[in-house]
Amino acid sequence: MEEYGMNNNNNNSDGHEMKQHFQRFAKQLSDWYCDGKTPGLASQDTRFTLELQKQKLQSLGLGMQVQFRKPDMDDGRVVVLYYGDSVFVNSIIGAGRHITTKISNSGNEIFSSDAEGGLTIIMQDLKQGGVPSPETAMCCPNCGAPSTLGKLESGCEFCNTKFLMDELYPKVMHFFIKEDSKAVFDKKQLKKYIVCCTGFFLAVTIVSTLFNAFNGKLDNPRLLIDSAFSILGSIIPGAIFGAGAWYIANSIGSVKMLGKNARGGSKMMKSLIFCNKMHTLDPSFSTEYFRDKSMSLLKFMLYSQNPQELTICHCDKPIPEKLREIVDITYYNSGVNKYSIRDGVCDVSLTFYTDSLHYRSGKIIRESDKIRMSLRKVIKKPIDLGFSVMAVTCPSCNASFDAAKVKVCPFCGSTYPLEENEWVVTDISI
Repeated sequence: MEEYGMNNNNNNSDGHEMKQHFQRFAKQLSDWYCDGKTPGLASQDTRFTLELQKQKLQSLGLGMQVQFRKPDMDDGRVVVLYYGDSVFVNSIIGAGRHITTKISNSGNEIFSSDAEGGLTIIMQDLKQGGVPSPETAMCCPNCGAPSTLGKLESGCEFCNTKFLMDELYPKVMHFFIKEDSKAVFDKKQLKKYIVCCTGFFLAVTIVSTLFNAFNGKLDNPRLLIDSAFSILGSIIPGAIFGAGAWYIANSIGSVKMLGKNARGGSKMMKSLIFCNKMHTLDPSFSTEYFRDKSMSLLKFMLYSQNPQELTICHCDKPIPEKLREIVDITYYNSGVNKYSIRDGVCDVSLTFYTDSLHYRSGKIIRESDKIRMSLRKVIKKPIDLGFSVMAVTCPSCNASFDAAKVKVCPFCGSTYPLEENEWVVTDISI
């Protein structure tokens, strides 16, 4: 049974603790992008995503730095929305942050962005009284070796480090970075529009006056006075036209902003039908889990140098070159296009609406993209909400190993049935 709740009051202990977790991870994420220090709060899949992105950037000769600091207008509020099951409680923690992003090529800066925005993290913790299975896949926080929760409590078989349960949780399963759109109807822009239009009208009037003077039409003192007043009078229409141009331009910008944020709204009903159907078949199915998991799989595909070497990739077609250009994405929305459930196997097609950074012809180009991705999973058994492809247990010999890029157990040679535990990607396009 899923449980939902919301808390935006930071005067209680829970809110204070969530705020501390959020600030710690924001600092750790900045340290990762700037110094390469692994975020201690990140889950193994989150670390894998970051490492894939880093390797791809390095293969292109690029370096990327992202820093987070308090926004210029900081009210100190952290909003928490949570959903849970019988074992875990997942907290969606979000707050405003000033985001600075820089991308360089061989030490030369080719892209920079400095804007207000927000950071949202999905943090998984144990529910009070909830006890996860000892077989829950988990990598050793000390040495990174694939293992299970039970083995880590007894002592990692590689580094012998023992862990208490509260040392292994909470962990950040996913994170989302989003810059705020440029402000519309900004009064600073109004001044610029008025100055530019007034300057234009002044220039036209002055040129006209000089032309008349050159042709001897200003010999009459009366005409000379009229021309002087015309120059001064051009300020009024300049201000009027400047304000009008500012209003029209910002109205168009406002409509574009609404359109960008509303992308995918037409797929809401189909998405709700799909999630309701899946929840009927599997009570442990979570809408939020599926959204975050599908987004995580998308990042795996986009950030990998060779996506088809990943075990989650079951694509028959080559990955489109335009997708290979993407080095970073901002998620806006996603929705279900269609789905089918036959013989205990679910196939679902999704569309993701993102703003992406493409590396093309030596430049970083920001584009709004629609990325389509198809997923498949065997749904004969309940979803393991603690599953990680980075640390699986072989059903044949019970050995633990990293299945991110290995399709067979290195200990007994059995093919690991990934689709029974994880969604796999069967197609991706843009």
